[in-house]
Amino acid sequence: MSDQKEDKTLKEELEEELAKWQTKMDEAKVQLHLGAKDAQDKLQPHVDKLEQELEEAKQQWQQLEEASEKSLKDIEKGVRVSITAMKKSFENAKKHFTDEEKK
Repeated sequence: MSDQKEDKTLKEELEEELAKWQTKMDEAKVQLHLGAKDAQDKLQPHVDKLEQELEEAKQQWQQLEEASEKSLKDIEKGVRVSITAMKKSFENAKKHFTDEEKK
C-alpha cells in the first residue's frame, strides 16, 4: 500500500516538475518577444533547445503513464484470472465435501 502512495507522490512530483518547466518556458518566450532583437537572436537557440527537451520529457512522461496503465491492466487481469480459478477450485472442493457427507 505504501508503494502506491510513494508512486503517487512520485507521479505528483514529476507532474509538478513538468508544469514548472512549462511555466518557465512560457515566461522565457514572453521575455524573448519583449526583448531587443539582439537579445532575441542570442536567446532563441537556447529557448528552442529547452522547448525540445520539455517536449521530449512530456513524451517520456506519456509513455510512462501508458506503460503504467498497461501494467496495471495486466496485473488486474492476472488477479481476476486467479480469483476465477480460486472460485472454481472452491466450488469443486465444495462439491466433493458435500458428496463425502452424503456417504
